[in-house]
Amino acid sequence: MMTQRCACCGKPFAPRPQVPNQVFCSAPDCQRARKRQWQRAKLQSDPDYRINQRAAQQAWSQRNPDYWRDYRAIRPEYEHRNRAQQRSRDQDRNGDLAKMDVCDLPSGLYRITRHPAFSSENGDSLIVEITLVRVTCPRKMDVSREDLIEASSRCP
Repeated sequence: MMTQRCACCGKPFAPRPQVPNQVFCSAPDCQRARKRQWQRAKLQSDPDYRINQRAAQQAWSQRNPDYWRDYRAIRPEYEHRNRAQQRSRDQDRNGDLAKMDVCDLPSGLYRITRHPAFSSENGDSLIVEITLVRVTCPRKMDVSREDLIEASSRCP
C-alpha cells in the first residue's frame, strides 16, 4: 500500500483505492480545508453556484436579522477588537476618509466631462467639470444604464 503526505497537515496517509488522486487525509480539520478549497474554486469558476450561494446567504440573513447584534452583545471583546482594527486602518489611510456631508452639491444626475483648458499629460489626475443635468432623478436604481444617461443628457 502506497502512502503520501496530506496537503493540509503534512502527515503521511494511505489514500483510499476508490479515490486515486486523494491528497487530503481523513482528519476532520483536513477535510474542512479540502471543502473550503473546493468551495473557493467553485465560487470562482461557476456563476450559477455563486448566485445560489449569495441567495442562500441572503435568505439566512433575513431569517436571522439579529445574529450579529446578539453575537457582539455576547462577545464584547470581538467588538473592541473590530473597532481597534478599524481605527488602525483609518490611520493607515492618512486621513483620506470620504465623508458624505463635505459636499454641498444637491443630489441629482450630473454630467462629468474633461475640461478642455487643462491637458492630462501627467496621467495622474484629470480636471473635470461637473454640470447638473437634472435635480430629481426619477429612476435612481437605473442611473448607471447607458440608455438613461444618454436620454437624460439630451433633455436636461
